[in-house]
Amino acid sequence: MRKLLEGTKLTSEMADNIAACHSEERSDEEGAVPGGATEPAHDWSSTIGQTLAQLLKRPQITIEELAPVLRDLDPSFFERNEIRSNPRESVATLSSEIRNELKSVETEIKYEGYLLQQQRAMERMKKSEQRAIPDWFNYRSVSGLSREVQEKLTHVRPRTLAQASRIPGVTPAAVSLVNVYIEIQARRRGQEAAI
Repeated sequence: MRKLLEGTKLTSEMADNIAACHSEERSDEEGAVPGGATEPAHDWSSTIGQTLAQLLKRPQITIEELAPVLRDLDPSFFERNEIRSNPRESVATLSSEIRNELKSVETEIKYEGYLLQQQRAMERMKKSEQRAIPDWFNYRSVSGLSREVQEKLTHVRPRTLAQASRIPGVTPAAVSLVNVYIEIQARRRGQEAAI
């Protein structure tokens, strides 16, 4: 389903189908505001040419709104359970299994950027945890470390940042400071050696 959403661009026919389905739903619902006005529909014409996945990244668009088009594009996905044959019927006719799968795909697409950012941060953290702490490193020169943390690190002398992070009382912020200071002191040592 995700590949389908990422590879399918919205056409004017699809936009008309979506708009028609949602105008029928709105007329059937009691969702009108006082005064007889109904909630405004999306302007699908401005989205023609975008992939369905790009549309789903918009906060105001849900996968339920795209269900009529998805049903036409991949009928086998929707035929796993008995549903009504009219493709313009509400998403309420979907089984909970199909609805849950659709919602799962929607969540993956909507939050993809955040998930990638989190994954990159985890990879950076793993990489930095493997960083060796040189024997010459002086913990007392790290401003921002409490005396207690300096004493613990000096006493234990961990070989890697991962080992340092497992010492009770050593916070992730302290490990991050040590990581930065290793780089700073290594550059200074390199510059002094070059002179």
